[in-house]
Amino acid sequence: MWRQLWNPVGTSLVLLTVVVVTAAVTPLITNNVVNGDEDGGTDEKISLTLRPQEVTLQSGEDQTFNLTLRGDLQGQCLNVSFELDGKPVATTPPPMLVCDSPDSYPVVLHTTSYGHATLIVHTDPPFNASKDIFSTVSVMKKRAITTTADVLGWLYTIAWNISFLPQIVHNWRRKSVIGLSFDYITFCGIGFSCYFLFNMGLLWIPSIQDQYYQRHPLTVLHVRLNDVIFPLYASLYVVSLGIQCCIYERGDKQRVSTPCMIISSLLLLSAVIWLILVPTVDKLLWVDFLYWLSYISLVITAIKYTPQMYVNCKLRSTEGWSIWQVILDLAGGTLSLLQMFLLAANYDDWISVLTDPSKLGMGLLSMLFNIFFIMQHYCLYRGAPVKKEDEEIVKEGGDKDKDINNCYDNEAITHM
Repeated sequence: MWRQLWNPVGTSLVLLTVVVVTAAVTPLITNNVVNGDEDGGTDEKISLTLRPQEVTLQSGEDQTFNLTLRGDLQGQCLNVSFELDGKPVATTPPPMLVCDSPDSYPVVLHTTSYGHATLIVHTDPPFNASKDIFSTVSVMKKRAITTTADVLGWLYTIAWNISFLPQIVHNWRRKSVIGLSFDYITFCGIGFSCYFLFNMGLLWIPSIQDQYYQRHPLTVLHVRLNDVIFPLYASLYVVSLGIQCCIYERGDKQRVSTPCMIISSLLLLSAVIWLILVPTVDKLLWVDFLYWLSYISLVITAIKYTPQMYVNCKLRSTEGWSIWQVILDLAGGTLSLLQMFLLAANYDDWISVLTDPSKLGMGLLSMLFNIFFIMQHYCLYRGAPVKKEDEEIVKEGGDKDKDINNCYDNEAITHM
């Protein structure tokens, strides 16, 4: 039974965990952030930092940065100039001369407009470390809008976290998983494990963080602990469903379909190919492999609801599918998109919304699936249990089979 259900999921979890651990310890991962320079070598002993590295302001406010020199310039001085890359959200600070004393210099930025920009520091003579001296500046219209967006963020996070529970409770009350798509569970297992490993690598593996900054030198890494906890929690949800599928009533033909196993195998094969390419191709880094895992997660997000929608259609019933999971997921997706639009309006940054298909597109697609599930539950198959005459349906992946759910003439069970 375990073999039928968990081959793709178990393989993905083991394979991807080994891959990330390998990426953390392999000697092929090197630290690419070097502060050396060919010109004289004195800058190996010095560093410039600009702090804070990330600020959020309201238009019209001033921000004082600290430009700090560490090390010995050996009596020399650096000509320091500033550049605002992005929208003209502020007046560019005037150039300054940085010498051995003092070691900290105030840099005042006066905001004049809305949007996002990067304050970059240039030095003359240049040294390698100067390319990493920057601060991201976000200028909003009103703080009240940002506060509202923060509240929405908490609300959709709570909704999404709670949305995993109704299906587990629903199965427990019925003591059955008949009507629940095993393909959906398999896809969720692969998708959440990929997303977890992607965030875990960026948060906890220093060498991969260095590679991220090598790929994106003027960005701030925004992965936080909650970005790791959420997919880990979601993976536990998948494991719980898997256990229920083994101990509760299920149909004789209810298993992972052939198309699902093919798709899962192709996705895992692509991960293996990347695992082989990264150590052998000079231009590829382990962080690129983690990004490939994130793309696998996006593909899974786009297709994971399709098998359950198909099963509902064939059974002409949503008895095995918790509607509260759908409602909470729809609420979370709606609040997430509303937050995104509020922030775009507050920072006058609509381009980032239109150029982010991963969040906008996947959010809209998930909402579309949820709306269809609601139509199935409340309109198309309202109150309909799985009936014996409905049991001769197409098995979740293709061939026609009888009694996919091995249902009997049970009474209709109230949906959770």
